[in-house]
This record gives sequence, structure tokens and C-alpha cells, in this order.
Amino acid sequence: MDNKYPEIDVILEKMQTVLAALRELDPEFYAKYPMQLGTDAEEQDMRVVSDTWHLPDEYSYFLRHYVPQSVGWSTDEYIHLDIYGAKDLQKGQWGYNYNPVTKEPISDWPDHYLVIASDEGDPYCIDLSEGDTVIYTAEHGTGRWDFEIAYDNLAEFLRSALLPRGDEDVDLGDDVSYDYCKVFITGEGKDKLKTLLFIKKAFSCDVSQARSYLGAVPLLVYKGIETGAANVEAQLKSIGADYEKREIGLAEFLS
Repeated sequence: MDNKYPEIDVILEKMQTVLAALRELDPEFYAKYPMQLGTDAEEQDMRVVSDTWHLPDEYSYFLRHYVPQSVGWSTDEYIHLDIYGAKDLQKGQWGYNYNPVTKEPISDWPDHYLVIASDEGDPYCIDLSEGDTVIYTAEHGTGRWDFEIAYDNLAEFLRSALLPRGDEDVDLGDDVSYDYCKVFITGEGKDKLKTLLFIKKAFSCDVSQARSYLGAVPLLVYKGIETGAANVEAQLKSIGADYEKREIGLAEFLS
């Protein structure tokens, strides 16, 4: 990579790390169903893209270095987010601005919206008339497209695909080098009732079930990035609960 967009480079490297960890966790499965992420798009694919659309430079750079093969991203926010590479970008518009069966344009689609990703039919788009990478989305199947801003820029959108489950509202800032943690309740602490109420809220259960959970400590109450763990730790400290916070690696987080 030529480091023209270092923030995008860092995110792409993080994507490679996550996929490598997944393959290590289940090598037999991924040998049968390969999931690869290349770093150099075919010149022909890039030529087709550039001849078809006038793209923001940052997004063109991303397409040149994001070459997915059977790659999907699943988080609390996404069921199966398919971020298109240059090779798949044209087909990615099918069903939105073009009907491949009738071979006709779809009239209710704003022609300046380019679908760059989809999650089970919900499109994620950039507005080519603006020249930036603000990401818009809308729910499919409602009879009309009501677009709203999902992310302020491409980098923010890409980071969202890597956000750990259970903490989609955590602000990751510009640093995508994550530290992962688990937090366990290890005892009732100074105030058993407050600890029970914390468990009741965390697991959406009744007090009786919370007592059962507390009787089976250590009880895992959080697994995710360190920022979220710090929030949970602060809550447990405030109620005087006994707890343990343990750093974990990426492979253990993904398992």
C-alpha cells in the first residue's frame, strides 16, 4: 500500500487480523469454505469501476486494496454485512437501481446513490453528488426508501464492521488497535442486593434467576474491548461487588 490514506490502511490491516484469527479457530471449516481478503484489485475491475462512476478518492483507494472472497462481517449491528470490492460493485447495485430480470432501471432509486455494502438487503450507500464518503442507509422492504445518515465517513463505517458484539455504542476514536477483556463477578461483595440487581439488569432475568447466577460464580458479565470493560468495572466498583477483569487475546474474544 502507498499509505495515501493511513487510516484506511490501519483498518484494512485490522480486518486481515480478524479474518486470520477466525481461520485459526476453525481451520477445517475455512479450508472447506475459504474466506480470503486480498490487497490488490485487478486493474480491469478498477477500470470498469472508474469508467462507470466518479468516485471519491478515498473510496477508490479502499476498493483498490479491499478484495474480498466470501467475506462477511457479523456484529450486534449487522447480521451479515457484505462490503463490496471492485469486482462485485456493479452487481451490488442489482435490486436497488437495476432489475437484472427485466434488465430495466428501478425508477424509485436515487441515481446518485451508490450501494457499497448491504446487510441482509439493507443498503449502505455513498451519495456521489456530494463527493464525500458520508454513509447513508435505509431499511428494505418498507415500500419506500427513507435514507438517513449512518456514519459520517468511510473509515467510521468500516470500523463498525469490526466492533465487538455487545458494545456497538462504544466510541473507538481513530485508534483501531483493540485490547480485549473479560469481566467476571466473583462474589456478592459489600451489598448483595445491589449485586443481584446488577445481574438482574445485565441478564434481563428475575431476582430468583439472578440469585442462581450469583451462586455459580465466577460469572462472566462482559466480553469485549477494554473501553467497555472499564465501564462495567466502574459500575461494579460503585456497588462494591467482588469482580475480576482479565485481559484476553483476539482469538479468545472471537471464540
